[in-house]
Amino acid sequence: MNREGKKCVLYPRVSTEMQVDGYSLEGQKNSLKRFADREEMEIVGVYEDAGKSGKSIEGRPAFKKMLSDIKNGLEIDYILVYKLSRFGRNAADILNSLEFVQSYGINLICIEEGIDSSQTSGKLLISVLSAVAEIERENIIEQTMNGRREKARQGGWNGGFAPYGYYLENNQLLIEETEAKAIRIIFEKFGNSDIGLGGVAKYLNLQGIKKIPRQNGKLETWSSHFIRQILDNPVYCGKIAYGRRTREKVKGTKNEYKQVHTDDYILEDGQHEGIVSAELWEKVRAKRIATGIKQPSKVGKDRSHLLTGVLKCPMCGSSMYTNKHAWTNKDGTYKEVYYYICGRNKQERGHHCDYKASLRKTDIEPLVIEAVKELVSDKYFAREIKSRIGIQTDTGNVDKEIANYESKLKEVDLNKARLEREIDNLPADARYRERKIHDMTLRLDGLYDTIVELEERIEDAKLRRSSIEMEAITLENVYKIMKNFGKLYAIMSDEEKKSVISYLIKEIQIYPNGESEMPLKSIEFNFPIYRDGKEVRKVLWERGNTVETVVLLSHKKADSYIHIDVEFGEGEGKIPVDSIAKRAEAYKPKEKVTYKMIKEYIEAKYGFKVHTAYIAEVKRNLGLPMYDAPNAVEELKQPRKHPTPEKVEAIKDALRYFAVI
Repeated sequence: MNREGKKCVLYPRVSTEMQVDGYSLEGQKNSLKRFADREEMEIVGVYEDAGKSGKSIEGRPAFKKMLSDIKNGLEIDYILVYKLSRFGRNAADILNSLEFVQSYGINLICIEEGIDSSQTSGKLLISVLSAVAEIERENIIEQTMNGRREKARQGGWNGGFAPYGYYLENNQLLIEETEAKAIRIIFEKFGNSDIGLGGVAKYLNLQGIKKIPRQNGKLETWSSHFIRQILDNPVYCGKIAYGRRTREKVKGTKNEYKQVHTDDYILEDGQHEGIVSAELWEKVRAKRIATGIKQPSKVGKDRSHLLTGVLKCPMCGSSMYTNKHAWTNKDGTYKEVYYYICGRNKQERGHHCDYKASLRKTDIEPLVIEAVKELVSDKYFAREIKSRIGIQTDTGNVDKEIANYESKLKEVDLNKARLEREIDNLPADARYRERKIHDMTLRLDGLYDTIVELEERIEDAKLRRSSIEMEAITLENVYKIMKNFGKLYAIMSDEEKKSVISYLIKEIQIYPNGESEMPLKSIEFNFPIYRDGKEVRKVLWERGNTVETVVLLSHKKADSYIHIDVEFGEGEGKIPVDSIAKRAEAYKPKEKVTYKMIKEYIEAKYGFKVHTAYIAEVKRNLGLPMYDAPNAVEELKQPRKHPTPEKVEAIKDALRYFAVI
């Protein structure tokens, strides 16, 4: 066939920079140029993809640029490729691309197979060979997976980083004795005591047993997450598990897959030595099954406690949570008192705080409520809040977190795709072909582990962002609540009070134990408030029960938006702020119950008098808020006195009579 004077472009492609048997980029270009010279064709351009997969046209920038140039008027007669597999390995993509270029009068020549799509038999050959190429690729993948499954059945290690406690030598797992000592402690402590994952992590950290940093784990402290991974891995009792995660094709796509968990996996005796006995591992496994279901934390995180999470430790700055102290008196009466303690004092994830002091719930919560009430009574407050009617919820931090994870996932996906391309394009007659495929699939395993972890983190972050967006509130509602705070607070349930405080207050600082008679130091709000004509976010609680404003912010125009970071939880305990705000307008206050009323009732019914301090003490022991009465500050100043059982019952009777309890 005479091709003299015909215009052509060359398209060489390799999957990696290192190719053998004439498949190198330069080797392909030289062969294509010699063919064009021999046929006396004019070369008008070269489009080359180095390190690009032929699985689909996606990810091949030069190929896509060539098709775009053709669409935009590139005048050529032929595209020259070395082999059909260089044009693509997916039959559908090959035929679609060929149909596209032929619609512009351009044909394909594969010089190695001697195929010319302009000839009658050319397109038929292309159809057959492209289908064969795709089948060959699928066979390679299946053979590789079969090899990995068979190796697992024989107890061999299938690749990736060696588990903590082992190292790899000639692809065999050998015990790393320094790390193995910690592994034995982990299994012994968890299996033979009543402590959990976090307790084991805390024990190791307190004992000064450091986690040796590795390429796939840089931290030197132990965490409950890492302890769980160790306890759930049968490799430590001499077993090999394979196939606990598998790939499934995404419906509606051609080449997209996703990771899924499966219960149908291989578990065989390994070729390596176990670090712990099979009996101990089974004992640990039984405990993990019995206790492994994730439960909401019960200690210190009851949502009904007003300042949970917003009260900060004066030493480390972490959130403080409540702890309960309960006992039974000799007379059989049950007592319980709640205290706020540093969350890291009880932390079980490898972190710890040395602040041991606790703060009685009834000694801090009334001060916070009185401070908020005093702020909202400011004469400038009502005037200023009317001009603030909107908010734009800021999800910037979560968005940035998601973007970072997705960027890392893209990077790992590219590395995975590169390895897959190396496997796909390894010539059938390459030296040591099976060993090369085996080594590359071992590296692929580690990448799949990373991909699964990143996908889980992205899903978690997106759920948090969705929670923020779904519970977005307006400053109009927030300020309406603050404007009516005094009367609204008295009729709210404990859950509603907790929700309102979490919406309004960002954090509360306290003085270290013994530094001040009054523990409250400062309150920082989630949004600007107004005090003495100034816009502030933070207030100091003076020791003389007065409030001083600090941290003056720049004034904003009345029609401007205020961007704030407010993190919202989800689930139990979250009360819609707009519904709470509506209740403020319809509120009709009930009669206040005073100490005088209680005293008069007791004297009339029982014939004896009771001291104010007795009433205060009974209310404390009952866990009643100390700010319900108008003279709340006086109530807090009452010295601790212990009434007789007879007077205790009389006081309780009076409280029941006035519907306080």
